[in-house]
Amino acid sequence: IRDLNMLAKKLRARRMEAGALTLSSPEVRFRLENDSQDPVDVELKALKETNALVEEFMLLANISVARKIYEHFPDAAMLRRHPEPLAQSFDSLQHALKPLNIQLETGSSLALAQSLDRAVLPDDPYFNNLVRILTTRCMMQAQYFCSGTLTPDEFRHYGLATEIYTHFTSPIRRYADVMVHRLLHAAVDRDAGYASELTNKVAMAEQSDVLNHRHRMAQQAGRASVELYTSLFFKGKTVDEEGYVTQVLQNGFSVLIPSYGVEGIVYTTSKGDTPVLEYDKAAHALVSSDSSVSIGLFQHVRVVLQVDDSPVSANVGSMRRKLLLQL
Repeated sequence: IRDLNMLAKKLRARRMEAGALTLSSPEVRFRLENDSQDPVDVELKALKETNALVEEFMLLANISVARKIYEHFPDAAMLRRHPEPLAQSFDSLQHALKPLNIQLETGSSLALAQSLDRAVLPDDPYFNNLVRILTTRCMMQAQYFCSGTLTPDEFRHYGLATEIYTHFTSPIRRYADVMVHRLLHAAVDRDAGYASELTNKVAMAEQSDVLNHRHRMAQQAGRASVELYTSLFFKGKTVDEEGYVTQVLQNGFSVLIPSYGVEGIVYTTSKGDTPVLEYDKAAHALVSSDSSVSIGLFQHVRVVLQVDDSPVSANVGSMRRKLLLQL
């Protein structure tokens, strides 16, 4: 294992030199009670060195398999691409970082990776992770595609800084990986039989579109699951915690609470009420009428968390409840 870890570190260093990004997103972890399966604790999931070891060899396998199936099926290989983000996607983030004398270089993935490494505040160890979370939200969505529908220049995976990529390592939970396993089997075994659809560019392109749609649906289901268990955990509790502002809206702002890995919206006005804070478009902040209070990205705030017992939907029998955050 030590030898594998040594190799994994070398593989990672090589990826970083090529411009691979180390991004982040708040991933919540629940600890459930054995009998009732009710959540008894919630925290931000922490990745260990062993996670990084496994990840490096999974990435290596995915890249190697992508090259192999593209070599044998140049018009019908199922690959995965991550387009380069639009420069304007970073405008709000850049505006918020400017007063801190921090600028993200977005000319290339390598320049972005290096500027992210420099985005630190000595008195706030969580700040760099927060910047990476918000940078992740500026990215384009990665997509499955059929190799015959795009030129090789469009295959690139921006976040991983590799010219070709696919999903191969998780066939038990992703159908795309099953398709790639079938392509690899056909590529390495000349006597293997396979359906004609596997090498049909049109059919594989249609399958890619379906997989992209299902992937988005799975992400939404995952977020709904986190929302449900978060509501169950905080039901009957009133918690006062410190958080960071992650988004500014015209009628409120989003807050991430690192101690729980929970994110929610604090509304500064209700329908028909006079706004407590007005949205300042130029500053991209919420400002009080006398300018004594201003809320912008990265700002520390203390919020009260509790579950709103009124149903989210009109159906009075609905079990869905929303987490209520207040200053």
